[in-house]
Amino acid sequence: MEREKNFRYLPEVNAPQPADPPPPVVGDSPCPCCGCLTIPNGGDAIAYICPVCLWEIDPFLTGEEEPSDQNHGLTLREARDNVRRCGAVLERLRPYARPPEAGEREAGPTLFP
Repeated sequence: MEREKNFRYLPEVNAPQPADPPPPVVGDSPCPCCGCLTIPNGGDAIAYICPVCLWEIDPFLTGEEEPSDQNHGLTLREARDNVRRCGAVLERLRPYARPPEAGEREAGPTLFP
C-alpha cells in the first residue's frame, strides 16, 4: 500500500496490465556491427539496439570510419574490433550483451563463431 501511495502518478503502477505480453521483436536484417540477424523492420529501425553486440542503429552514418553519436563516438570499425575482442561494442557493456541465437547467425558471416 505504501508503494502505491508514493508512486501513484507513475503509469506502470496505475495502468492495467495487458492480458497477453507483447510479441517478441524479430530481427530480419543483419546488424551492421556484428552481422547477426537482429535488426527488425527490414533494417529501418531507428534507435534500435542490437541485443547481441549492443550497437545502436545510426541511420546517419555514411562510412565505417565516421564516429557515431549514438554509440559514444565509436566508429563502426572500432565497434567491430571491440566485439571481436570482448563481445560488445564497449567492454563495460559486455554484461548486458547476449550470445547470438541460432537463427540470428543465418545472416551470413558474423563476428561470432
